Amino acid sequence: MGTKDRVISRIEKSPRIPTLVAEQIIDHIIQGVLKPGDKLPSEQKMTRLFGISRISVRESMKLLEAMGYIVSYERRGKFIAMPEEGAMSPIDGLVAVDPRKIWELLDVRRFLDAEAAACACLHSTKKERAELKKIYDKTVELGIDTVIYNLKEGGRLYTRFFDLIAECTGNSIFIDLRKSINTILAGVFPYSRKKLSLIEGSSRAIVKGLSAIYQAIETQDPQAARKATIRHINYIEKSLKKAIERPGSKLPGS
Repeated sequence: MGTKDRVISRIEKSPRIPTLVAEQIIDHIIQGVLKPGDKLPSEQKMTRLFGISRISVRESMKLLEAMGYIVSYERRGKFIAMPEEGAMSPIDGLVAVDPRKIWELLDVRRFLDAEAAACACLHSTKKERAELKKIYDKTVELGIDTVIYNLKEGGRLYTRFFDLIAECTGNSIFIDLRKSINTILAGVFPYSRKKLSLIEGSSRAIVKGLSAIYQAIETQDPQAARKATIRHINYIEKSLKKAIERPGSKLPGS
C-alpha cells in the first residue's frame, strides 16, 4: 500500500481482533483509500502495522477472502479484489464484520426519515402525494403478506417511497442526505429483508407502517407522520434483533 500504510491504525487487545482488522480494511475500500488491484502489505508488515500476531492477521485475511474482498496469488501476495470478483458490496461487507452498523443505520433513518415525513406534510404538493399513494398501491399489489420476499421490486418500491418523501420536503439537504445513504441501504437491504422474512407477519406489518406514514402525509399531519415513521423503524429494529438472535442466524463477526 506504500504511503497508504499510514492509514492503518493499531488494534488494541480484543477478542475480536480479526474482525476489527477486516472492518478497517473494508472501511478503507469504502472510502476509496484502497482500490481494486491494490496489493496489501506482507503478513510480516501487517503484524507490525496493526500491532497484532500473525495468527490474527491470517484469520482476518481468511475472513476478507471468504467475503470476496481480497484475492490471494501464490508468491505474489494478497490484492484488493476487482469488482467482478467481490461477492458483496463494501457496505454489505462492513455490516457483515460488524452487525452494529445496522443499528447505526436505523438510528440515522429514525431521525432523517421521521423528520422528512413531518416536513413533507407541510411542503408536499397534491401531485407528489398522489405519486406517494401510487407507490404504496403498487406495494400492496405485490402482496401484503408476500412483498418482503420480492427483494428486487419490493426493495425498489420501498426505497422509492422514502426517496419521494425526502423530495416532498422541498429541502435539497434532505434530498441529498437521502441519496447519500441509499448506497448503504442497498448494501444491507438483501440481508435485512431476508432476516425480516423469518418473522411471521413482518411483511404485513411493514406495509401497514407505510400506510400509516402515507395517510399522515396525505392529511398533512406532521406529528402523526413523525410518529408513524419512528414506529415503523422501531418495528424493523425490533424484528431484526429477534431474527438475528435465532440460533444460526448471526452474521460473521457478531
